[in-house]
Amino acid sequence: MGCFASGVTVVTARTAEGSPVGLTVSAFCSLSLEPPLVLICLGHRTVGLDAFRQGPFVVNVLSEAQREISVRFAQKRDDRFDTVDHAPGANGAPVIADSLAHIECDTHAVLPGGDHDIIVGAVTNTAVVDAAQPLIHFRGTYHALA
Repeated sequence: MGCFASGVTVVTARTAEGSPVGLTVSAFCSLSLEPPLVLICLGHRTVGLDAFRQGPFVVNVLSEAQREISVRFAQKRDDRFDTVDHAPGANGAPVIADSLAHIECDTHAVLPGGDHDIIVGAVTNTAVVDAAQPLIHFRGTYHALA
């Protein structure tokens, strides 16, 4: 699977208690344009999985300048948000500042996918930064566009 180059995202949500949760995800894609739907795949052991199952959530598409954020959110740690500039989006889930794009979603469906859940999000709001380049992951390392 490492031979497939992918963009890098950090997906974020809030628990029922209001605490922010988030993790680095490369299993993300557009599913439908009409209506606008995206999907993310999260392992059953994901901390805060119920927050994503219930929604809302945000897909933060990282720029190449945000490599450290990707690493931080890929690690098992409780302080992921402590040094990362973020603010609530229109849906209340954290939007990471300076991301290449962010896609706010309500949970539309949750489907079984082996040891993962396939979470379909109905897009409710988006924003794009045109000046940034994407962070790309390929064969276990980060890359930039040539």
